[in-house]
Amino acid sequence: MLIRSFKRYQPLSASMLALQLESFALTPADLVRQTLRLDQAQSAHLHAHFLQEPVATEALTQPYQQALMQLGQPHDWESLADAINDLAIAWVDLYAAGIPIDSVETLLRAIIVPQWFSQSKTHAFQRFLAQLLVTAAAKYDHTALKYAERHHQHSGLPNGHLLMEQIQQMLVFSQVEFGLLLISFKLTSTVMDGHRHRMPELTLEIINRLQQSLSKDHTLFHLDAYEFAVLAPQLDHEVKLDLLSAKLRRPFELTVNVNQQLFSVSPVIGGVCRQPSHKKAEEVLAQARLALTHADNTYQSFAAYSHDLSKSAETDAQLRRNVLDAFENDRMELYLQPIVDTYTGQCMGAEALLRCRKVNGELIPPPFVIEVLYQQGFGNMFIRWLINTSCRLASTIKQKIDRHIFLSINLTAEDLINHELPYLLAQALKLWNVEASIFTLEITENGLLVDEDIAGEVMRELTALGCRMALDDFGTGYSSMSRLRNLPIELVKIDQSFVRNVAHSTQDKAIVEGIITMAHGLGKKVVAEGVEDADCLAILQSLVCEKIQGYYFSRPLPFEQFLEWIEAQTQSPAGTVLEQRATA
Repeated sequence: MLIRSFKRYQPLSASMLALQLESFALTPADLVRQTLRLDQAQSAHLHAHFLQEPVATEALTQPYQQALMQLGQPHDWESLADAINDLAIAWVDLYAAGIPIDSVETLLRAIIVPQWFSQSKTHAFQRFLAQLLVTAAAKYDHTALKYAERHHQHSGLPNGHLLMEQIQQMLVFSQVEFGLLLISFKLTSTVMDGHRHRMPELTLEIINRLQQSLSKDHTLFHLDAYEFAVLAPQLDHEVKLDLLSAKLRRPFELTVNVNQQLFSVSPVIGGVCRQPSHKKAEEVLAQARLALTHADNTYQSFAAYSHDLSKSAETDAQLRRNVLDAFENDRMELYLQPIVDTYTGQCMGAEALLRCRKVNGELIPPPFVIEVLYQQGFGNMFIRWLINTSCRLASTIKQKIDRHIFLSINLTAEDLINHELPYLLAQALKLWNVEASIFTLEITENGLLVDEDIAGEVMRELTALGCRMALDDFGTGYSSMSRLRNLPIELVKIDQSFVRNVAHSTQDKAIVEGIITMAHGLGKKVVAEGVEDADCLAILQSLVCEKIQGYYFSRPLPFEQFLEWIEAQTQSPAGTVLEQRATA
């Protein structure tokens, strides 16, 4: 059985029970001289009484009945002691299931002591049993509390508290070598509906696969929902960590089937070997977590801790502080990259791209900026800034350029499950007096995986305002044709990784052609990103791709330069735009 529970009752030896009897002025001889008797009517009443409890079942109450019957059999002291222990075991099982403690008195009414017992000895024997059972229940509570503190409540595996205790114990012995692996799982599924209800079964399947890859001297710990740790002796080198990591990843190369739902379960692992400098368990865990974070941030399946990693982590931490400082001090702006008509070269719109700068003016990579802001809880503040800034720019374009120019802004997975987003956008549109039809909202394929049902609701509310939806980076994520059919998506943006070499790669050309044909078949228009030369443009024209975006026309431009660029382009005679190049 996967979930290992603690022993609820530790049987007492016959000699220990005899000592406890003495405190009640009884001896084993008093109990075995004449067989104990049961009151059958009381026993039947007791059974019915327990079955009235919501948690009681026949399977649960049957053991205590058998234990009572055993007490009524002829005994020597050894066998009577066993029968008393069996009664205590049955009682603790009842108590653990939820039978109240005061039921001890009811349970004892079925036991009739020999008639020759004095009334005082009768009460003494009943007090002896009552104390034994109440003490057993108290020990169970104490053991259950200690167990709960050191074991995961769902899987029963040792948890982080026990992990820290065991690491600290191993650090006490200077000759003991060990390695620690932290494992975090990323999940994707073909159908995300009902995912949360199936989480326990999925977790147990993950644990089973991990345990099958571990030897007897390895210990598996359950730290969080999908986070685990492996403590392994004799792992004294990074190569050994890497080998064990590969062994743990292998069972997850195939999908996991839970209740007819397929999950892609991808482990990310960070590890550390014991170092002479390690004095505390917290140091070991912190270094393993640092390796795990590095593996996750660099899209690796495994990373081992090293001193260089610590330096890299400090650089990363400083960069994160720079992001928050830039956000708080208004050093963020939107650049615009033109999106043009494939045949005329006229600018139809632009994609708003984030630019964030340090104090010295150095740019911070936009994906990193977004990641930090949402991780640190600034997601709502950022999306408000993005929407209001985009509406302000759209208002300015509307005033200065006498033709329709749309703006594309990128939404994150978190934005797609934010029910306040349509309301925030509606407010900004009203404030800046711009039409919703000006905006195209870009989402990625992987962004829909967070919760496709909620994302679909938010998208429909956004399109009800008049916005258009575009599926960005198509072909690089977890694709599903049903999304193009069922969700309100008007535009498909082909990822630049396929477009850039389309003139030199027959495979890329086939992919691009397939995407365009499919999108047109579903009534969608297509934008190709990453167009950098005339040969690429000519192929996209032949494939009837409506719009293009890329350095062939312009890099992303600061807003004022974008206005200058588009005004110059607007003044160009028709048919000559494709011969021009932006030099900005």
